Amino acid sequence: MTQFRGKFINGLDKKGRCSVPALFRTRLAGDSLVLRRSTRHACIEAWPASTFDTSLDSHGPLDEPTEEEEFRAYALYSDTLEITPDPDGRMILPSELISFAGLTDSVTFLGRMKCFELWEPAAAEALIDKARTFLTDNARARAAGGDA
Repeated sequence: MTQFRGKFINGLDKKGRCSVPALFRTRLAGDSLVLRRSTRHACIEAWPASTFDTSLDSHGPLDEPTEEEEFRAYALYSDTLEITPDPDGRMILPSELISFAGLTDSVTFLGRMKCFELWEPAAAEALIDKARTFLTDNARARAAGGDA
C-alpha cells in the first residue's frame, strides 16, 4: 500500500504550476493523481488514481441510488480532475481548486497515508497545531482518569 507521510512546502507560480515533492513522486510510481476538493477542510485532496478507483461504489446501471448516495456522488466526484505530473513532478492546478484552497505563491503538501493534501501554508500550520493540542489534551485527560 502506498503511504504518503510528511510535510513539504513548494512554490506555486502565477500559472498554477507546482511540483509534487520528490518523496511523494517516488511513492506514486508513475500513477496519475485524482484531485478533488476536501469535504472537511479548505484544501485539495490528491489521490493516486489506482487508490481512488478501488474506492468507488460498485453500483450497476440498474441499481437505483438513494438520494443520499446521489448527493454524495455529486459532491465527491463531480469536481474531480485526473492529472499526470510531468517527469519532473510538475503539475498545473486548476484555478477553481486554487481559489477553494486559498493558495497564493506556495503550497504545503501534507501526507495523509493513502493520499496527500495541498494546503495554504498558514492554514496547514494552524490545523497541525490544533491537532497536536487536541491529542495532547486528550492524553492528559486519559492520564488524569477522565473520559476524553
